[in-house]
Amino acid sequence: MSQATAEAVNAEQIEFWNEVQGDKWVRLQDRIDAMLQPVGQAAIEQLSLRPGERVLDVGCGCGTTTMKLAEQVGSGGGALGADISRPMLAHAKDRAGTSGSIASFLDADAQTHDFGDASFDAVFSRVGVMFFKSPDAAFANLRRAVKPGGRMTFACWRERADNPWLVTAMKIAGQYIELPPPPEIGEPGPFSFADESHVRPIIEGAGWADVGFERFDTALHIGSDAEDAAKYIMQMGPASPLVAEADEKTKTAIFADLQAALAPHAGPQGVRMDASIWIVSAKQG
Repeated sequence: MSQATAEAVNAEQIEFWNEVQGDKWVRLQDRIDAMLQPVGQAAIEQLSLRPGERVLDVGCGCGTTTMKLAEQVGSGGGALGADISRPMLAHAKDRAGTSGSIASFLDADAQTHDFGDASFDAVFSRVGVMFFKSPDAAFANLRRAVKPGGRMTFACWRERADNPWLVTAMKIAGQYIELPPPPEIGEPGPFSFADESHVRPIIEGAGWADVGFERFDTALHIGSDAEDAAKYIMQMGPASPLVAEADEKTKTAIFADLQAALAPHAGPQGVRMDASIWIVSAKQG
């Protein structure tokens, strides 16, 4: 498939992660990685990489998980991070170069990019697979890239009700600004893979076998106190692009309400809020 055709498949997400969120996530990389550390660690442990293996990290963002995977496979293996966000990929490459990591990075849409048949022992993703426009095509493409007997592990958010850290800001913002309706099941978005009954047929239909779903609940560190946490969520949460376009009076009101909503979650370890993910595993069938 040509580059032009590939970009047309996922044009909206490519624009979003390059023009809207990319630079912002680069600026917040340290905080995002610290917040998502328990999620990424749980999924990496499930994957159980071995020295010398080659692994593909889908939706690698700023490269933290790719570099951790590279540490596990060692110099005899390889870790390739793929993403559609050029700002985040540039940051990932700089970080890998500075740290001496063997991780490499590629501007590629996992739905359409030809990674080469049987090129990897494993596929990994930390909350990076929920934004596919064509998940059926994506998982079929990824299966082709994995060697026979290889495996895949990814983490994705479960239901909205089990992830208040993600939905609180949206609820509050919706009291002041008009929000678009939540995406339909299967439409790209943070919760597109929340329903096991929707996701399992996609993965199995793409040719993967032994598909498993393991629930993992944790608490994420959002900020040092309610004020800090509110500032952070207003920058990176799902409501942030819409809030950014509001007038200052509206932003102030949203911030005040969000800070008040986060205050009960503050404690000696800062603001911590419940989160719930699926750790999904499968084998190349």
